[in-house]
Amino acid sequence: MLAVTYSAAILAALLNASAAVIERLATAKPDAKRLFSHHFVYEMIKSRLFLSGFGLQVLAFVFQAIALKNGPLIIVMPLMTSDLVFLLLLIHWKLGIHIKLRDVLSVLMIILGLAGLFAATTPTQGNLTYNATPWFILVSIVTPLVVILALIIRKLESANLRALLAGFAAAISYAMNAVFVKLSLNLLNKHGWVVMLTRWPIYALIVSGLISVYLMLNAYGSGPLAISQPVMEVFEPGIAVSIGILIFGDSYKYSLGELFLALLFVLLLAAGIVSLGSSPRIQEAGERGI
Repeated sequence: MLAVTYSAAILAALLNASAAVIERLATAKPDAKRLFSHHFVYEMIKSRLFLSGFGLQVLAFVFQAIALKNGPLIIVMPLMTSDLVFLLLLIHWKLGIHIKLRDVLSVLMIILGLAGLFAATTPTQGNLTYNATPWFILVSIVTPLVVILALIIRKLESANLRALLAGFAAAISYAMNAVFVKLSLNLLNKHGWVVMLTRWPIYALIVSGLISVYLMLNAYGSGPLAISQPVMEVFEPGIAVSIGILIFGDSYKYSLGELFLALLFVLLLAAGIVSLGSSPRIQEAGERGI
């Protein structure tokens, strides 16, 4: 089973990196004021290049689901982050930019930081709740936050800062999406299709899925892929875990040593993202469309 998990997760990472590069190329470098507009979305829907990238992303999701079915989250999520390695290779292949040791080390810091954080923070599973009230409160908080981020991004001159904030907005939506997937699949496994289709999580999943694609599209159009992609990958599981604690009642039992270790991995993650985002090679790739 572990062989299937490793193979599926790495293949998903490769497909995800390829999809991200294609979708980033499809978005070109739009004027910041065109981001988060229906005109920009319509252009992408008509773009065969973007649709081919989106098709690869759907395929990556299928392989990620296979990996998660056969292996634990603590193995799959760090393996999925290896798409950053493939991203560096694709930048080198597509643009001929020579990737330096610093860039490789930055990616390894992100992967090791996320892997270590998962290992140090294994939660105790809480109870899934289908009471709509806490979800309504959460959506009421998240929606204005994402809207404010979109308004700020449209006014920013810095492509790097746009990519960072847009990646964070997309991470929020994808985290919500992951939670609604969990709720929907739980209903399907326990009660079947009929019950799942008569409860609200599946419809929340459809809406959040469409919003996630919309925010991802704008994240890729905002700035360098090597900034938006790590931000999405790091914050998505972090936000999903926070939702688990606040709503599902997931709990974490830390010793002082484990808490200190988790903090070190968070710092390693942050250092990797900052180092990768400020790399001259990554800046050049961003200026040339990736």
